[in-house]
Amino acid sequence: MHKTTWVELNSKALRHNANTVRRLAPHAAILAMVKANGYGHGAEWVAEQLHDIVDGFAVARPSEAFSLRSVRPQDRILLLGTEINEALLRDCAAHRLDLVIHDIDTARLLANTTLSKSVTVWLKMNTGMNRLGMSPADFTEAHHLLSTQGHIAAIHHMSHFSDAETADASITQAQYQTLTALSSSLGDVPLSMANSAAIIAHPSTHLNWVRPGIMLYGDDPTCTLPSNQSLQAVMSFKAKVLAVRDIELGEGVGYNRRWRATRKARIATIAAGYADGYPRQALDGTPVLINDQRAVLAGRVSMDLLTVDVSHLPHVKAGDTATLWGDKLSAAEVGQHCNTISYELFTRITQRVERFYLPN
Repeated sequence: MHKTTWVELNSKALRHNANTVRRLAPHAAILAMVKANGYGHGAEWVAEQLHDIVDGFAVARPSEAFSLRSVRPQDRILLLGTEINEALLRDCAAHRLDLVIHDIDTARLLANTTLSKSVTVWLKMNTGMNRLGMSPADFTEAHHLLSTQGHIAAIHHMSHFSDAETADASITQAQYQTLTALSSSLGDVPLSMANSAAIIAHPSTHLNWVRPGIMLYGDDPTCTLPSNQSLQAVMSFKAKVLAVRDIELGEGVGYNRRWRATRKARIATIAAGYADGYPRQALDGTPVLINDQRAVLAGRVSMDLLTVDVSHLPHVKAGDTATLWGDKLSAAEVGQHCNTISYELFTRITQRVERFYLPN
């Protein structure tokens, strides 16, 4: 098949990363984050690769949950914090979805809604992120209210760390103590707080359920994993070199000629741009691999093309393969040059980019 701009998705790397989670948190169940279409990797594909390693999956939108349920009829699926009404509660029950309850009004609505099947709820407490989650008083009220309802199959308690990737552990420990202290006063309830960063850097916070996200896809947000436990890139974003040209001292490249040659130079034009998901804000000097050798961006990213200085790579030619991020060039490193993070790079890949799933 003809390929111009594509991503390769490595199931062996994905499973390696999930097994790394299992090694790091051997006593916790694993709820794999597959929201945003599996961080841009394909939620259904991720679930198919990991269903025998992890204990469930989590998504952020009802449409994601219903789509995943259609292909994973038996797996635990948690719908994270979203707008909830009576119709959605009934749909969640019918599709056997676990449900995050993040405010007292929704807890009251759930208590007063007749459901066809009982549901498992995860009560979310705000411990400092200040996005979603209940105050201690509302959390306590919600727990007591729902624990008496016959259509509630089980209750879990959860929160979300705001600073788990930072070297200072004091905020993470304070947030952990806030949830666990209140939860213990309400009984013996399964608990979940640890995201990828906490799984790696704060093993005391693993509790009953861990919720890995970005680490499943190959990025260590703490940059602390030893080499023998390193994660592997699941996505490699690649494109063909379309042209190579020589330019003279002082000539510019691309829109507004942002990059200008300070010497005679060779410029490779690559078939990827912001319409494919490559960040338009990428700065000159952003690394690119061509035939596994490093080069750097030279000029503004346009809709379909980007340009790279290959003056030091005399053998680069049209038809060669460029890797924009992947196994030997991390998305995290590229993100540092673009004032963003790997999460955004992964999720912004557009539909026109072909996807190839590598065999195990």
